[in-house]
Amino acid sequence: MRRHNCACRIHPMQMDTSIFKAYDIRGVYPAQLDENAAYRIGWGFSRCGILPADKMLVVGRDMRESSDALFEAFAAGACDDGHDVIDIGLSTTPMLYFAVNELAAAGGAMITASHNPGEYNGFKLVVRGAIPIGSDSGLKEIKQQALSAPARRKDGPVPIIHRRDIGESYARFFSQRFSIELSKPLIIDTGNGITGPVLRRVLRDQAIDYRELFFEPDGRFPNHEANPLKEGTLSQLKEAIAETPHSIGAAFDGDGDRVCFVDENGHVVRGDLLCALLARRLLEENGPADILYDLRSSRIVPEVIHAFGGEPVKTRVGHAFVKQIMRERQALFGGELSYHFYFRDFFHCESGILAMLHVCRLLAETGQDLSELVAPFRKYSHSGEVNFQVSDTASVLRMLEEDFADGGVSYLDGLSIDYDEWWFNVRPSNTEPLLRLNLEANTPHLMQEKLDLITQRIECKREGDR
Repeated sequence: MRRHNCACRIHPMQMDTSIFKAYDIRGVYPAQLDENAAYRIGWGFSRCGILPADKMLVVGRDMRESSDALFEAFAAGACDDGHDVIDIGLSTTPMLYFAVNELAAAGGAMITASHNPGEYNGFKLVVRGAIPIGSDSGLKEIKQQALSAPARRKDGPVPIIHRRDIGESYARFFSQRFSIELSKPLIIDTGNGITGPVLRRVLRDQAIDYRELFFEPDGRFPNHEANPLKEGTLSQLKEAIAETPHSIGAAFDGDGDRVCFVDENGHVVRGDLLCALLARRLLEENGPADILYDLRSSRIVPEVIHAFGGEPVKTRVGHAFVKQIMRERQALFGGELSYHFYFRDFFHCESGILAMLHVCRLLAETGQDLSELVAPFRKYSHSGEVNFQVSDTASVLRMLEEDFADGGVSYLDGLSIDYDEWWFNVRPSNTEPLLRLNLEANTPHLMQEKLDLITQRIECKREGDR
């Protein structure tokens, strides 16, 4: 046990409430999210009524330059309202989920802005069992409590913080489940995020020939954004693959909960195709079970799940929603287009490392290249996600619903329209002022034709609204 002297600047100014998003808390440091806000968030989390009063909170943080200061302030706020804090130090978000379960904590907080640039930071909050807190499950209440929190007294009690290193037990979780001998070179780019040192610990127990790219944590992200959703961030990984025959690549985001794969030809494997690949393998190993996939995914995903004895369950986008259904249905596995992969045997949470090891085991056991493994799933032509800046998203959705009223309509998340030979989904972003379009068709020509049509309709509507 150790006591910290908080050197952070605490002042009485109110918070910028725009930092409270649908799934987490996030903003630019210190303009939007500073130590004052972090103290209030710690107080509000402790006081909101969803945590047992007599249990500890686990707090982890990534390597961003503001993370230590935000940790100190958050811990002070939680401790001032009666919760002690277990500090697991530098960690990935999945490590935080693991620690909350391993230590039977009341809840936890991960200080990270995930894939955002270095000037951002934030909090991902969970309750017992690593169940996420979103806008519909407690985040609004935390915001209200945070707004009413007292200013921290400079002469107040020093928070009691217990330091725990869970690195070894976390590595053991994987070594107990995998023994992989992979001769194909694996090139891993962690983008100077927090995953590199964790992976070294995990992979020392596996016979995997791997090469490191940007493994040293650096919150300035000097080489590229740690965001594999942006294909431009994968250019150095692709160059390394081109220089190394028969190699494949894996890229992690900043906090390690997402992983993207690049095949031996330098082609990015979409998240929904990886979902189909992993679903097939897990159903072969475990037998019939529910498998979740988000509504942006290719039609090949439910087709594969059905073919291998599973029950496909379509979900809306977002980890809080997926995890809730994972628990309700005790689903075996779930995947999102955004490279989040969820596992029943990882507390119904996502784990980039666990997904990577499953893919590596498949490569080792089959002897196939990654492109061969995913080739059967490239049945349809998918647009990928296309983003539009739209001031009035509701009017655009109404317009599209009227234009395509002869299709099958769903409002599970935004607007989905289904036809026999093609479909599309348009949904407002939960984290940015954007409208996101995903479209798929039976042929590349039809996909491009429909993508051009809907793009034209959205842009005409946007111009007309100006």
